[in-house]
Amino acid sequence: MISVKMNTSALRSLMGESFNHDEYERGRKDTYNFLTKQPELSAPKIEEVKQMLQNGEYRNCPGPSYWIGCLAEFDFI
Repeated sequence: MISVKMNTSALRSLMGESFNHDEYERGRKDTYNFLTKQPELSAPKIEEVKQMLQNGEYRNCPGPSYWIGCLAEFDFI
């Protein structure tokens, strides 16, 4: 399988009109809250977020805009 590395801006751009800014902001806020309460779990959590985006399977969980927001917050902090 061929993989491509992208930053959060490229992911947002790739989504085009299907990008949901409200979900993105919710992902950022949830990640910020998580990291302030449990910073020691940041490494496994970022891997979980990457897997969610790589797998592209969003049943019973937030969509890609949310996970891109999470990833952006990890990058910011």
